Amino acid sequence: MAAMTQPLPTPHHLVIAARIMLAPCLAAMGWSSLAAHGTPMAAAIATFTAALVMLQAAPRLRASDLLGGIALFATILEVARAGSAGSLDSARWQACIAVAGGMMLLLKVQHLRALARRDAYVPLRHLERRSALFGRSRARAANAAGTSASPASPPICTTYIENS
Repeated sequence: MAAMTQPLPTPHHLVIAARIMLAPCLAAMGWSSLAAHGTPMAAAIATFTAALVMLQAAPRLRASDLLGGIALFATILEVARAGSAGSLDSARWQACIAVAGGMMLLLKVQHLRALARRDAYVPLRHLERRSALFGRSRARAANAAGTSASPASPPICTTYIENS
């Protein structure tokens, strides 16, 4: 009788695990801010962990939107803490915002590196993603650039365009 083998982990398994861990990570972030009288370092670590789990849990959403949500959640937590304690701990809030901003900066650099690998000599104003931000279609963006819209190059930001 042949032994049964376990399936190898896939990226989908990681997404499921991250979705399971998302609520506890956000709860830990809230607890470290509201109940534990956390230091700025603890708040930054909790923000970083929650942001990593959230980015893995929602792969089809824009990373900058998710990180903005984390920054908003950290702000709401600090305002709630200020309402209950009577004073705002600006160092803890600044640490959380700095972590979210640093992660966003790294993601933007990663995106520019991917663009440089794909086609390093296309001006940024002619890229599909920039056109999507201004609400232009592929054909209209190609017409404005003076080229033809070729279906050979896939759009960079398809989920944002299709879900708008």
